[in-house]
Amino acid sequence: MVNKNRLVVCIMGQNCEKFLPMCLKSVQGADNIIFCDGGSTDNTLKIVENFNFHYDIDGTPRGPPIPTLTIIENKYDQSDKGMNGKQRNFYLDYLKKHHMGEWALAIDADEVVDNIETIKNLINSNDPNIKDIISINMRHFIDNLGTEDATVREHYVLHRLFKVKETLYYPEVEHPVLWDSEKTEVAHFRGAVIWHLAYCPGIFDIRKRYLNHLKKSEMHTKEYLDDWYLMHLFGSYPKSRIGALNIPEIILNEFLVEKDMLYFKTHSTLEAKHFQMSRQWIDHFKPETVLDLGAGIGLFGVAIDSYGIDYNGVEKSQWAVDNTPYKHLIIKQGDITEPQNNHGRDLVLVLDVLEHIAEEDIDKTLSFIKDYGKNYLFSIPYLGDPNLDLDPTHITKKPKEWWLEMLSKYFKISEVPEHFMYAKQMLMGCKK
Repeated sequence: MVNKNRLVVCIMGQNCEKFLPMCLKSVQGADNIIFCDGGSTDNTLKIVENFNFHYDIDGTPRGPPIPTLTIIENKYDQSDKGMNGKQRNFYLDYLKKHHMGEWALAIDADEVVDNIETIKNLINSNDPNIKDIISINMRHFIDNLGTEDATVREHYVLHRLFKVKETLYYPEVEHPVLWDSEKTEVAHFRGAVIWHLAYCPGIFDIRKRYLNHLKKSEMHTKEYLDDWYLMHLFGSYPKSRIGALNIPEIILNEFLVEKDMLYFKTHSTLEAKHFQMSRQWIDHFKPETVLDLGAGIGLFGVAIDSYGIDYNGVEKSQWAVDNTPYKHLIIKQGDITEPQNNHGRDLVLVLDVLEHIAEEDIDKTLSFIKDYGKNYLFSIPYLGDPNLDLDPTHITKKPKEWWLEMLSKYFKISEVPEHFMYAKQMLMGCKK
């Protein structure tokens, strides 16, 4: 007869030699351990095959019983979107065949269980209210051992402890959660914590450098290296934030990040001011058609269009054009430092765009813009405005007098009405 209080731990991993020894040590109190390998090509399988369970986690000699360790293998196809679920069903089928009715704890190789004994005590408590599927408290290290995920107050990794039975299954998706076709009740257990290490792989490099410096360094004392090591390991090394837009595109592109995406993620909130300002402009200029140069994703366009005005936008960023949520707007990709096929507009908006253009291109840009419409509205942060330095994409930083001189070459410039929002950085004009 099956002893239903036995605990089998199933570990899923592939090429996980860095994390695996910690993972195995943390669950050596289980009755059985199954390692489900996805086709490792590093030392992962050697570590499992040769792992010594004769010592407790604190290093003291360990007596019997020693957990039985079994390796099962199924090639993990990274191109298959449903592979994670398939791999989990693979080890679940093994559990059903060999451990039916026993308790199982499923973890990944980059996870560490802080107290396996409390889980054993739970399943041996003979509590009549214990559920057959239990979610376990989880904490995610982020970057180092001194910081963790704080997106929610308390994390649980869903349905990781369960009693093996035929009706269990994993959906074949990327991040599957175990389900029971009989709709078993689920409980939460915070008596043990699964610590997730995947998001701080750099700590292994820090340890390697520390050990290397201890052996070779003739410049630093051990005390200095100890401090250096601990500060890096726990995230207390003195540091300051780097604005993402300051990072070279070569680096961003390597990590699949478009600079335009970063920029427009912080310039994508539709606010009441867009409607208020647009209403002010419409009431003053009374346009039937508006051209918006440097339209972005179309925040002013949404407002202007809502008032029944014919709106067109020009935006240099292809990302912004492709990813605007306002698909009904006409926004075309174009560089305003080059001639645009736009003429005869009642009002041309040139809002917070000229400062993004190199100084040597300002004159020719204005010479093109002057032919696009009847009335013009400019918004420019002048030298001395703190907002000018907050955005690293602002490259032409000049006093108001300089801008007046440049604009006056092509336009009759005047101040905007005082009631206009942000009137201090705005000018209006018409073609000379």
